[in-house]
Amino acid sequence: MTSLAIVDAFSNLSDPRRRAGQRHQQALCLALFTLAVTGGCRGFLAIGDWLSVYREELVELFAPAKGCLPSYSTIDGCYWI
Repeated sequence: MTSLAIVDAFSNLSDPRRRAGQRHQQALCLALFTLAVTGGCRGFLAIGDWLSVYREELVELFAPAKGCLPSYSTIDGCYWI
């Protein structure tokens, strides 16, 4: 994953998820969700739609592991936020 200021801002937070539940880096998820909400998204479906619309740009910019972004179910399951 590329080091960007928005990801770095979340990188020192402790991750309450079990090791088995860590498909995506917490800092990346928080950065993406923050950008989506800043872009006007409200709720997990809107955030998921935003991630889908901008998928290519986000993957190019953030270079996530395996080129994967969080899915709707991942976003909906983010009770740890």
